Amino acid sequence: MKDRPKHELEALRAVDPRVAIEGGAVAPQPGDLGVAALVRGERRAEERRAQRDGQETGDGDGGRWGPPRTAIDGRTAALAGAAFAIALLAQVLTFGLSLTPDRYLFVLLAPALVLGRGRRFLLDFVPFVVLIVLYEESRGIAHTLHPHPFYAPQLDAEKALFLGHVPSVDLQDWLWTGSLHWYDEFLSGMTRIHFIVPPTLAFGLWLRRRALFYRFAATLLVLSYAGALTFWLFPAAPPWAAAERGLIPFLANPAGVQAATSPLPTDSGPVYRLVDGNPYAAVPSLHGGYSLLVFLFLATLAWRTRWRWWVIVPAAAYPIIQSIAVVYTGNHYVVDLLIGFCYALAAFYGVLRFWRWRGWPV
Repeated sequence: MKDRPKHELEALRAVDPRVAIEGGAVAPQPGDLGVAALVRGERRAEERRAQRDGQETGDGDGGRWGPPRTAIDGRTAALAGAAFAIALLAQVLTFGLSLTPDRYLFVLLAPALVLGRGRRFLLDFVPFVVLIVLYEESRGIAHTLHPHPFYAPQLDAEKALFLGHVPSVDLQDWLWTGSLHWYDEFLSGMTRIHFIVPPTLAFGLWLRRRALFYRFAATLLVLSYAGALTFWLFPAAPPWAAAERGLIPFLANPAGVQAATSPLPTDSGPVYRLVDGNPYAAVPSLHGGYSLLVFLFLATLAWRTRWRWWVIVPAAAYPIIQSIAVVYTGNHYVVDLLIGFCYALAAFYGVLRFWRWRGWPV
């Protein structure tokens, strides 16, 4: 009102009925208020509902994790698969099976580019790979700080578990003949894809839902750094080191024989030349921990689908074969594997509980 009274006793000016009344909402609008329309709890509830909707429909990760994914048609998927196969073959022919995470990043970049998601892939995977490389350096630092490993505790536990026997020795007595056979090649190769399978699964999860990739990456990193901390607190010698000290009978090195006779190179690359190595790092066995983690993610994803047994049975074979391979080649005791499995279970369910506590899509 322009002509408001100078004091409360002064009469108001008469209203002219010919003057048009301005339109507009009388009630205050949410934007006119000094606070948000939803209080904090209500807003979080709305976000959770949006995340659940995206998760249930399978079309995205809700508002927090980026826009919904568009469906990939069969032709594009085939081209992406071909790009992955060509990139992997080129890397293997150039570097052998020594595909360190930094090199494998470029293998996975090829299908991401075909799918038109190259930039998003680099934003998500480069930090993940950097943290994995830093974990590798942490293993080396652990060895530098505590270079003298323990031999007796895990060896005594192994003998107690197997009534005086050491499975690494028994397997080699049964299978090793002094020259490579097909199973030596196969089991040695399995130990060398230890760092290839988890990033491949991470990429598949990333294609499905970015939130799922983040949870897998977080779980893998928790498991890795928990292992690095244990390598420092309890450096443990593997069976081959115990054999070198005469604590158990001689153990051959099928993986070393394979690497020496293979026409493929085994160079670790410029990045990993800068990373300090750890020749022991036996407890926990992350060969066992990583392989069980792969199985847990695949099994939980497939459990509510009609394809559950088509996924779970082959997935269960991976940690079993990986475990046989590292025991046969003398890299780990069975005790090391059991401890690695416990670490993987703790990381999986610990991160899952944290995820749910935060209200993030799982």
